[in-house]
Amino acid sequence: MTVSDLHVHSSASCDCDASIWEMCDAAVQLGLEAVAFTDHLEFKPEDPCYKRFDYAKALYTFEKARSYYDGTLEILFGVEVTYWSDIEEEIRDYLRDHQFDIVIGAIHYAPPVDIWSPADAEYVKNDHLAARRALKTYFSQVEKLAKSRLFDAVAHFGIYQRYIRTWPPVIGDSELEPCLMSALDAIVRYSRLELNAATLHMPVPLPLPSVEVMKIYKEMGGLTPIYGSDAHTPSKVGKDLGIALDVIKQAGFGEFASWRDVVRPNGPRLKKVSGDEGVSIP
Repeated sequence: MTVSDLHVHSSASCDCDASIWEMCDAAVQLGLEAVAFTDHLEFKPEDPCYKRFDYAKALYTFEKARSYYDGTLEILFGVEVTYWSDIEEEIRDYLRDHQFDIVIGAIHYAPPVDIWSPADAEYVKNDHLAARRALKTYFSQVEKLAKSRLFDAVAHFGIYQRYIRTWPPVIGDSELEPCLMSALDAIVRYSRLELNAATLHMPVPLPLPSVEVMKIYKEMGGLTPIYGSDAHTPSKVGKDLGIALDVIKQAGFGEFASWRDVVRPNGPRLKKVSGDEGVSIP
């Protein structure tokens, strides 16, 4: 079975120091068929990666890497976009004017809770109203993300659980479960899920999304999920692939989607690279 890691970062992301060459070498050593570089693209000033993604520079590096690894590793030029419903048109305009092989969408926020702060675990545990508002916000934004039809996959669905595990139960809750179901319905209709492996090697492993959520997604007719390591270092490329495969099998899927299932027909991968003969690693 061949596997594609379709959520990998490189130094084109503000939060990653690894070169595209290092990440590709790691993928080759693992025997992966393909990797997609989905570096962070941010549209709001409060994000540390705001205006840090250089499309032209990233594309140039991608083209050189694609030529160098031709016949050894399929490389896709992608992007991970933090979606905000209030600037959807700005995101749409950018994606119209800049071509990618794959675009994954993510929600990285759930106010009033800071989901990236473990210190907010007590806040979530003690303030049930705030926790419920945060979950409703998250699911609502995921639903809008999917309905925008801008994204080939939804990244790390359930990311709010990564650092905070004190959330109220969603399934079985008369208010929260319908919000979850609406988000999943939109994903099934207009996109697909990623099984994000970044949390599988935490002290308390947690697949994103959970097996329970992935089962519901499968029952609703969801497309085969993609595998994403969310790697920011070479050692994390293809990380916990076996565990991730077990997760989707528990949900009823036989394997992960191939890169061929999600690659865009008009992306840079299909464009001829000129003057790239004899490319060497810098």
